[in-house]
This record gives sequence, C-alpha cells and structure tokens, in this order.
Amino acid sequence: MGRTIGITSHLGGVGKTVTTLNIGMSLASMGHSVLLLDGDPLAGLSLAAGQGRRTDRGLYQYLQGSHSLEEIIHTAKDSGLALVRTGVSEPAHIFALEQRAAWEKLWQAVRQLADRYDYVLIDTACGQSSLTTLLLGSADAVVMPLPCRTLAVKSLPLFLQFLLRLRQTIQPDLRFAGAIFSMVDSLNPYEMDIIADLRQSFPASTFFSTVIPLDRAFEKAAAHGVPVGMFREYDDLARGYTDLATELVQRDRKLQNKGGSSEQPDPLF
Repeated sequence: MGRTIGITSHLGGVGKTVTTLNIGMSLASMGHSVLLLDGDPLAGLSLAAGQGRRTDRGLYQYLQGSHSLEEIIHTAKDSGLALVRTGVSEPAHIFALEQRAAWEKLWQAVRQLADRYDYVLIDTACGQSSLTTLLLGSADAVVMPLPCRTLAVKSLPLFLQFLLRLRQTIQPDLRFAGAIFSMVDSLNPYEMDIIADLRQSFPASTFFSTVIPLDRAFEKAAAHGVPVGMFREYDDLARGYTDLATELVQRDRKLQNKGGSSEQPDPLF
C-alpha cells in the first residue's frame, strides 16, 4: 500500500495547493506513481493542475454510485501523476460528502486509491471542516505549509491540538511529517527572525530544511494550470521542490520505521 499524506493548514492562502501540486510533480519526476486528491470543494488543486471545470467526476459521484473508482481518476498525459476531484458542483454535494453515512465509504475509497499509487497527496481545505477531518483521518502523515506571519504562528498551537485529537480519536497512526516554511520573503528581516526563533523553540525535526520562497512564478504557473517546474526559466524553484520531495520521502521512511504502534509520541504531539 502506498503512503497517504495530507497537506493541510489552519489558514487559507498559505500555499497548500501549490505545495501539493509541485511536490507531486517532483515525486513523479523521481519515478514514483502519485495521486493528487483535491479535498477542497472549491477545487483549487484541480484548477491549479489545469483541470478547470471540464468534468465533475469525483468523490461525490463515486459515493452516489454513478461512477466507479476507476472512472473518477484523471491521469496526466506525460507523467506519473493522477488526480481525483471532489466532484462538488453545488452546496448540497458538500453536505452529502460530510454525512456520517458516507464516512466509511470515503475512507475506504482513499485507502483503495493508496493501493494503486506510491503516494497519495491530499490537498485539504483550510481549517477543521468535517471533510478535512475525514480526509486527514485516512492519512498516514501530515505536512503543514507555514508562512512566516504573526497570525499563522500564533494560531499554530490550536491547529496542532486539532491534529492531536485526530490521532487520539480517529487515526492513531497519524504522524506529523513536518512544517514547511512557505512563501518566505528573504528580504524581510522580520520573517527571517521568525524562522530563526521557531527553529530554536522546536525540535529540529519539526521543520523541513528546504524553504520555499515568495515568487511571482507561482502565479504564472497557476494561470497556465501547470507546476512551476514546467517552465525552464524557473529551474531554481523546481529544484527546491525536488529537494522538498526528497526530504519528504526520507522523513516518511523514518516515520514508518518508528512503527504505528509505538507508544512514544512525535515531538510536537
């Protein structure tokens, strides 16, 4: 079975979708088979990947029985990437996805998808919605993009408590793979101070070594519906995500070696 990793945050606009898409592309370039699961009803990942509104086949349609699991998987043309959407096109669909009667079937669908790929990367909506809770409850590990902003840092403990509750009540094997400093303005000394302070205050394993800078290239890539690495002029940014993907693989292997039944908690938990 492949590994399921949730890319999540307590705030919006922190780079979850960009992180999911570009790590997925990097993992695929490294030879891994990767499924991107768009867990946000607003379909940010689908739009960023160029899917647009061309199809409404997704998790909702699978749960309703109108499409099989195979029919909701959209495979990229020239890479090892695939995508599954929520299939939400109206508010009633969101309500249906969040009904407890659908939870077990949705959880089973995520696990079945993980059987087919090396990695399933889930781009969740921000916050603690029922759908986000369920999707993270089916994950093996969690990655958190973290911008160096005061509000993001101050509200971080509350979200970590949410992840702890998930581990205690829904998914005891859930592990925190680490936080990624994203959208970092290296010319802003205040942001550099925040990074330095956080690295001193938390265990070294809390944060990824790779830092993702703030760059207009991400807007250009989003406008074209492709990962940033598909533009040759942005090779430096693409290498950053390759480094990030490599580090994620290494961290996830360490988490697996610890064993899901270990009674020793991760540092943040």
